[in-house]
Amino acid sequence: MTQIIQLTDKDYISKGLHRKCYHHPTNPDQCIKVNYNDGAEQETNREIAYYKHLIKRNISWDALAKYYGPVQTNFGEGHLFELIRNYDGKTSTPLEIYLADQQLTQQYYDELIDLLKALKTALLNNRIITMTIKSKNILFQHISEQKSRLVIIDNIGNSTFIPIANYIPYFAKAKIERTWHRFLKSLIKENPNNNLIKNLVDEVNR
Repeated sequence: MTQIIQLTDKDYISKGLHRKCYHHPTNPDQCIKVNYNDGAEQETNREIAYYKHLIKRNISWDALAKYYGPVQTNFGEGHLFELIRNYDGKTSTPLEIYLADQQLTQQYYDELIDLLKALKTALLNNRIITMTIKSKNILFQHISEQKSRLVIIDNIGNSTFIPIANYIPYFAKAKIERTWHRFLKSLIKENPNNNLIKNLVDEVNR
C-alpha cells in the first residue's frame, strides 16, 4: 500500500501559477510540489516528462534541482524535488532578491557575473531547455563560505508541439540562447531602480 504523506500549513513554502510547494515533513532536503488549480495537470505532466528525459540522458544537476519522482499526499499526487539549502541550513534565496537590492548586488557583483556565466554554460552543456528563465525561479545557493551556485527550480521543458530541440543539439542550443537573451533583457526591465544591473548584464554578455 502506498504511504500517503500528510502535508499541513506549517510545511507550506510558496506557490506558483499551478502548484504549491511544501517542505517534506520528514526529509529536510526535499520538497513536494502539488497541483492546486485547473490546468495544472497538463503543465505538470509536461514538466515531469522533460525531467524524465533529462534523467535518461544522465545530465549533470549542477544548474537544476533534482527530481526524485511522484508521491501521494493528502492533497493528491505530488512530485518530489531537491530542496535547495545553504550550508547553514537555511533555504536558499531567489536571485531576484539579490538583483532588486542594489546593496546586495554590489556585495556579490563579481560573483553574480561568474555564476550567471556558469549557469548559461551548464544549460548549454547539458542542453537543458526552459520555458522561460526568471530570476524568481533561480535560487542563489551558498554551498560554503567560498562556493556558491545558481539553481533553476521551475519552468523546465519545451512546449513545442514537435519538440525537436529535445533531441537535436543544434536546435537545443539555439533555443537556449534565445531564452537566455530574453532573460538578461528582463533583468534590466524588472530592476529599473538598480543602477548596477545594466553593467552586470553587459559583463555577463562579454
